[in-house]
Amino acid sequence: MIPRLRQVQIRNYRSIGRAVVDLEPFTVLVGANGSGKSNFLASLAFVKSCLIDSPAVAARHQGGARMAPRWEPSYSRTGFRFRLDLGDRHTADYAFEITRDQTGAPVVTHELCRVENMGREQVFEVTAGEFRREIPGIRAQIQPDRLALTVASATEEFRPVYDFLTGMQFYAIDPTSLRDDSPEVRSGPLEFTGYNAAKVLSRLSERLDSYERVNQLLSRAVPGLQKVQARELRGDRLGVEFFQDVGTEAPASFDAREMSDGTLRLLGLLLAIYQPQRPSLAAIEEPEATVHPAVAELVLQVLLDAAEDRQVLITTHSPDILDAKELSDDQIRVVTMAHGRTSIGPLAQASRQAIREHLYTPGELLRSNELNQDAQAAVDAAERLDLFAKSA
Repeated sequence: MIPRLRQVQIRNYRSIGRAVVDLEPFTVLVGANGSGKSNFLASLAFVKSCLIDSPAVAARHQGGARMAPRWEPSYSRTGFRFRLDLGDRHTADYAFEITRDQTGAPVVTHELCRVENMGREQVFEVTAGEFRREIPGIRAQIQPDRLALTVASATEEFRPVYDFLTGMQFYAIDPTSLRDDSPEVRSGPLEFTGYNAAKVLSRLSERLDSYERVNQLLSRAVPGLQKVQARELRGDRLGVEFFQDVGTEAPASFDAREMSDGTLRLLGLLLAIYQPQRPSLAAIEEPEATVHPAVAELVLQVLLDAAEDRQVLITTHSPDILDAKELSDDQIRVVTMAHGRTSIGPLAQASRQAIREHLYTPGELLRSNELNQDAQAAVDAAERLDLFAKSA
């Protein structure tokens, strides 16, 4: 079993008032523009930034926007709970809530982490900077504006929780970013828009199996493409160079500025999946955007391939992706918006029945605006939200 997020609970974050969302190893979020799909992904990215940096930095990363929904007071508590499967009989349950103090700075009001491994449980709990249940072997002072899991990650018991949550990566590949030269010194995982694609590609070329896989898959979508590679440019900068058969004795080379948006977006997707620094969870917004519909099946195959060794979460508007035979209705989550509030839930029973009886495909239901959410199931799940309850 690959480590994965089994369930996410969110209270008062952007357009999400209350949500309890069960996730599969591969999960597809479907919904109209502005329904809140991106806000769900943003909530996961916010938690990652809270752990790596601090809640204050995480808030600045989202443009200084208030965390609580607009219908709530600005000092309302924003909370998250993550239930994780980390391996055989190894589970974790991590939750925290944040509010703003009188100066408007984010502070942590409550934090709780339980880890159970082979029947042995370890727990720490913090309220307002004070340990109610301490981490064995660590006598730490925690500031109210910091999360204790960062300190707890020094222990063998809590490190896997920290590693998973900080190892999540989020992508909305922007072809314009791939056309820009990137500094050679820029390392680490592929960035949100793909800006450092050349550097990632350079490091990937040292891993021949993955590098050849990227070239093979890209050549299936781009006629005549032979390979893509990083190229050293002026100073300390790198660019992306494509080699394509144009009917001459030697292949012609093109830089990224000469390639289509679809080609660059597909390259960014492939780098996100096959990069040397593999994420614990890869969340990708609309991987099919600007890609030819005939390539949608290839995109899904790449994502399913990735889901073999890490969790994958995507948003999509593509009927072709939804119609892939490898995708089941259990993997689809429908996102809706009503009165400024986001709701996330499974497919309605009528939609499931139509799909399972082969009356309609998911893509056909999406095209006819009949891919509906089980609204009652979403409401019932949200009512069960309890950030600090004992795991069931």
